[in-house]
Amino acid sequence: MTRLITLFAFLLTLASCAQSGAGEPPVNIRELAPLVADLQLAEAISAEIPVLVRDSMRQVYFDRTLAENGTSRAEFDSLLWIVRQEPAWVDSLYTQVGEILSRRQVGREGKKE
Repeated sequence: MTRLITLFAFLLTLASCAQSGAGEPPVNIRELAPLVADLQLAEAISAEIPVLVRDSMRQVYFDRTLAENGTSRAEFDSLLWIVRQEPAWVDSLYTQVGEILSRRQVGREGKKE
């Protein structure tokens, strides 16, 4: 019986030491969000291009967007790989991306009027 109580106490101690939640991401999501938003726009623009040149133009748009933001494809892929390790970080990133794209859309519509 004492072994069972000891095992239970040990498991309870381990559970109390466990960190709840995802914690802070090791990547600055606020700095990554504008880049991802720009890449989302590049993807949307490339969808409007005829199929024959779509893939090559998508690559051009992506490479140019990454260069304008001072990063390489490998660096971006590794940052995104880190973020994808935790669903809460992915949610946070794409929530910010959605807010950036919404603000841009509102600003664009305001200029049309």
